[in-house]
Amino acid sequence: MSNPGEIDPVELTGEIVEKALDSQPVRNLLGPMTKNLGLVFGQLTDIARFYAEENLSHIFTKWDAQRKGKPLESDGFKRVLPLLRDAAMQSDDELQERWASLLENVVNETNGVLPSFGQTLSQITSAEARYLDRIWERVTAPSKSYNSGKRQGRDELSYSNLIDIYNPKLRAPSPAEVRVYRDRMSPEQLAAFDEMTNFELMLHDLERLSLLEKMVHYVSGDVHRYEIGGEHISIPSERSGLKTTYALTQYGVNFILAVRPKAS
Repeated sequence: MSNPGEIDPVELTGEIVEKALDSQPVRNLLGPMTKNLGLVFGQLTDIARFYAEENLSHIFTKWDAQRKGKPLESDGFKRVLPLLRDAAMQSDDELQERWASLLENVVNETNGVLPSFGQTLSQITSAEARYLDRIWERVTAPSKSYNSGKRQGRDELSYSNLIDIYNPKLRAPSPAEVRVYRDRMSPEQLAAFDEMTNFELMLHDLERLSLLEKMVHYVSGDVHRYEIGGEHISIPSERSGLKTTYALTQYGVNFILAVRPKAS
């Protein structure tokens, strides 16, 4: 897909892998393994290069399908070149499809597509990517109840909304219950507790990547007014207090749009 004289992404990736493997810390780490397997470091480099080439080949095949065979111009290839090193490390089929979408958007210079999207895509799992899709579908679903004043996809969700999007059937015991009653709990209850831990880990990871943000607001409920000893006193109702909500960041919205596989 490149013209003569231009950098070959496969060769570039292979050189990076070879240099990484040919370092003393790596030799110290892998030395026993290479002896046990009868390998030399040159063979390890060949194996790493093979997988990098295979990953890029799969991504380019998916990308070609999205472009429907349309040839890639030289300028477009130069724009995606910085992304190919991270892309070559991705072996997950679902995420390879998202890499193909990202490369296509970068080539087309789609508005709102940032170079850092490649780094973000290299750090998420396919489960996290699917979860982001489900959040996007929830917050962009047509609503007849109100007209949101927020940008598309940035409506707020409660913590329970996020659990429902993750798994509507998830009902897990609390950490306090597990500490006290673990020995009496069924395998299903303990599995649900572990699944809730996975959900919270995913939530925190999406916050870390600035794809999702947590917001804390003070919500004032009804105010009750009393007269005591000739003095008027206002007491807020129990519904007053801090409220925590979540929303996709603008970075998250644009990231989702940039990497979502195009509907056929």
